[in-house]
This record gives sequence, C-alpha cells and structure tokens, in this order.
Amino acid sequence: MDVTPAPVGLSTLVNVVAVPRPYNDRHGARSCSLGADGAVGSITMDDVEPGLFEWFPEPEAKPPSRRNLPSGRNRETWICAVTADVTIVDTGAVDEAIAQAAANGLMIGWNDDSDDNSDDESPAPPDVNAEPARRLDQLAWLIWPTDGMEELTEADAFHVLLADCEMVSESANRGIAKWSVTIKLRNVDQLRRVATEAHPDDAALIEESLAIAWQRAADPYAPLRSIPGITWQPRTVDVEHLPARPARNQ
Repeated sequence: MDVTPAPVGLSTLVNVVAVPRPYNDRHGARSCSLGADGAVGSITMDDVEPGLFEWFPEPEAKPPSRRNLPSGRNRETWICAVTADVTIVDTGAVDEAIAQAAANGLMIGWNDDSDDNSDDESPAPPDVNAEPARRLDQLAWLIWPTDGMEELTEADAFHVLLADCEMVSESANRGIAKWSVTIKLRNVDQLRRVATEAHPDDAALIEESLAIAWQRAADPYAPLRSIPGITWQPRTVDVEHLPARPARNQ
C-alpha cells in the first residue's frame, strides 16, 4: 500500500478517517482523495489484497425454504371443491340424458331448497319437460361428484362422508357448476400409490402434498366429462384439510 504523506500537523490516521467513499479508477485500483487545510493527499490500494478501504458485498439471502404442504394423515378429514363454467350447446342431448337418468332411477337431489317436510328421503325427479330457463338447473342432477374416484374407494384410500353439487345460472344456457366431496382418509399410502402410478413425474410433489396427490389420483373434472350436450371450462379446484373440531367441555 502506498500512502502519500499528509500535511504537517495532520496524522495519517486523521486522513484515513476523513477519507470519502472510494471509487474505482480505470485501472481497477480503488483510490480516494484527502483534503485538509488546502493540502491534498491520496491513498491507493490494489484490489487483490483486502485493505482498509476494501468492502465486501452483503451475503446473498438464502432462497426461501420450500413451503411445507400438508401431506395428509390417516383419519383426517379433507374436502375437494371444484367449479367450472358450463354451457348447454345441445338441449336435446341434455333433455335425453335427464330423462334417461330419471327412468333408470339414477337421480340425486342436490341442494333441495323446497319447503316440503315430507319424510320421503328421495326427492322427486326433475321435470324432464322443464322450461329452457330451468334446463341448466337440471344439470345438477347429472353431476356425480365422486365420478373418477372409483379406484381410490376400491383401494380403501378414503371413505366418502359427503357429496354436494349445485348450478348457479348466469343465463338460460350458461352457468357455473359447483360440487364438492368430503372424505375421511383411511390409507394415505394407497392414495399416493394411485397418484404416482398415474403421474410418475410428479412423485416428489405427490409425496409432500395430499392436495396434489388427490388431484393426480382422480381427475377433478371427471363428473362433467360424461354429460352430453355441454361444453365446459375449468375454473377452480380447492383441496383443504378440515381440522377436527375441539371437544366441548363437559
């Protein structure tokens, strides 16, 4: 390090303390000017060796750790809620599907808001001759929320606790389909096995996230794929853990 002597009466230490922020010259060396009582001094140092005026950048922040996703445990309760935009493009096909389902007794009444307090647990089938404005509502009778989950139930991966569905009409032939399935996990390993066999490239994600495992093991939009006379676009798929309710104090 070369140090130009400071003027008489000023110590080198004073010059060092008074030094402004160093700057890089065109040769790569760092230098700064000192001024005291009209005298000018300079200090230069080579970049190779750290010195008094050498500074180092702050260490880079570590990337955030991967978010811990709920992996799921046996006996936990989970829900998968799905929405989609649905449009009727063939009213004849829809009417025929509804009539056929009613004739086969394959009708499920979702969100029955009627005031009928009858003890009959089987709601009346939809009106197959309904007005076009009501035809979209009838689609809810054709949506089976558990479609596509047969392999999981056969493998005893979970037990279905509740299934629900509704149609939110936006026009005579267009609306939003909403359905959900609530389950209790019985064998998480079986669920992951089915998911990994279907999507081996996602094995790591399947292992750490039950939400991803469920969606890889069963197509969330399977309930719409078998309904004739409609087109649809996916909207949302939300899979959530439902924590157990705390026990009430006796």
